Amino acid sequence: MNRDDISAQETPDILARILPWRQQLFERILRVVTIVALPMVAVGLYYIYLTQEFWLMAVVIVGYLALVLAAFVPRIPYLVRVWVFLVVILVLGTGDLLTYGWGEDGRIYLLTATIFATIFLGGRQSAVVLSAACLILTAFVILVRFGLISSLQHPDGVYDPTLLVSGLIVFIVCAVALFTASNTLFPRIFANLQRSAHLSEDLEARQVALGERMRALQEANLSLQRRAMYLDATAQVSQALMTVFDADALLERAVQLISRHFDVAYTAIFLPDETGTWLVLRAASSSAGRRLVIQGYRLNRSDQSVVVRVAETQRPHIAVRTSDVAMDAAHFATNPDLATSRSAVVLPLILSGEVLGVLDIHSAEMDFDQDDVRTLQGLAWQLAIALDNARRLGAEVSILETANPFYRLAGRLGATQTETDVYAAVLEIVQGFNPGQAYVVHTAHKMESLYFVTDVRGEQVNTQPVGSDTENFGAALEIGAALQSPLLIADVTAIPALPLPGFHDFCAHVLERSEKGSIALVPLRTKAEFFALLMVSYTAAHNFTPLETQLYRIIGELAGVTLERIAVIQEARTQLGRERWLREFSERVIRIPELEMLIAQAAQSLQDVVQADGVIAAIALPESSTESHGDHSST
Repeated sequence: MNRDDISAQETPDILARILPWRQQLFERILRVVTIVALPMVAVGLYYIYLTQEFWLMAVVIVGYLALVLAAFVPRIPYLVRVWVFLVVILVLGTGDLLTYGWGEDGRIYLLTATIFATIFLGGRQSAVVLSAACLILTAFVILVRFGLISSLQHPDGVYDPTLLVSGLIVFIVCAVALFTASNTLFPRIFANLQRSAHLSEDLEARQVALGERMRALQEANLSLQRRAMYLDATAQVSQALMTVFDADALLERAVQLISRHFDVAYTAIFLPDETGTWLVLRAASSSAGRRLVIQGYRLNRSDQSVVVRVAETQRPHIAVRTSDVAMDAAHFATNPDLATSRSAVVLPLILSGEVLGVLDIHSAEMDFDQDDVRTLQGLAWQLAIALDNARRLGAEVSILETANPFYRLAGRLGATQTETDVYAAVLEIVQGFNPGQAYVVHTAHKMESLYFVTDVRGEQVNTQPVGSDTENFGAALEIGAALQSPLLIADVTAIPALPLPGFHDFCAHVLERSEKGSIALVPLRTKAEFFALLMVSYTAAHNFTPLETQLYRIIGELAGVTLERIAVIQEARTQLGRERWLREFSERVIRIPELEMLIAQAAQSLQDVVQADGVIAAIALPESSTESHGDHSST
């Protein structure tokens, strides 16, 4: 509504919308008037006592008591309070006219009642007060003019009829003018006050929302920083555990590295015993925890324990020291340094669906959340891989000792950083068997060729994409993806019929190129994923011994686990780079005050990250904002 369109008839509606504010203002004015009027009432009563007008004394006392009740009794309705106040003023005005005559304060009281009625009642009710005031003054003029009443203080006073009528007209004109002006002015004032209040509330709400967004951005930034720190720590711990192949040494080094790099108070690792009935504490980062390890601290798989539940359900769990759950509170008893624990995250060490152990991490300064769990699960998986590698090497130690080149292979694979390093190590060992040819066939990434072939030429390792497949590598790679263990063919002229994809074509191609010979197809894989195929061929018949068969199996398993570990580390580094970019982007965004600049910065940063030719960003305003401000966009 336009403020110029507000009329006197709309006063009640406008006043009704600001009723709480009007009531509070009236209550304050009424209480102030009641307190200030107390000494005046006392003086007036004394003056009335001197003049012996005792009926006025009763009027004053009753009127003041009515004001006190209206001012300080909370249950009295608002309209009753206002009318009590106005009636008291009208009575005072009438009494002043009767007592002191035309020339005193009676007309001021009547005019004041009209103004207060306009402010605190408005509309028809204020018109009633205006009419009452005019009628009172008109009746007084008429009664005085015809000598029916006289002033109590000036009984012999004579009033000029012209003076009385002119004074009455002036009063009526002034009262009506004030009434009209007030009913026109006050609604506009109240409407503007209402708009100002709405704007203030809207501004306050926007400030609160902005503050919430700033806090959310800061919390997100802190979360990104912590996740980046955890990813970096995970990469460092994984790198440090690569070359440790003794299980006990691996566990002890793992708890120390995790406590130091992740800045936690206590780290422990539980492993199942040979019977699977107990979970034994095998390593702990604190001195008190190591004493428990020496004492053989263990948990029965039937106990109600967080560690046992994580091992059984294969799902991580967050425990808080102040938790009402008895199992969570009891879990902190496994930490001998109870005062250093505030919260704990317990993670299963899972590899290929098998629970190898449980990792227990305690923090003294923060509460773990689901983001921390997702990051630490990567660490638990890396630790499970390292533990599985150590166990495999321990189980095959006799073979590795009798086959020294393969023992060196395990050391080399532990120190490899790239896929090419793994293929070079494998081919170097295979050359000790004096094969006719040896290749590693692996899938191409981001290349037009379907796969790559790596071989050794002299002392150089050569990797090249395959364009024309003269050696039938594609069929061999397809077969290798279906193999779970090495396929050793001692005589190519007597190749067995196997239900493998493309096996018949591969065999036909081998027979075309060789009248006799042997071939070994060794998949480099884990249980869950295939990475590459090692092809070893002999130009003469070659009988594969049981030891050689076992060594080929070890090559495939160790190389597969190493390739999986390299892929995970590369993914962790990529994720770390993304987390760092998100953190830097969040820090820049927090310092940008304007929405257009924020969108422009976001678009530019996104273009840099994805290396796009351009990024277009648009701001879509709500419908209400669109109607009043139009559509805006930023690119």
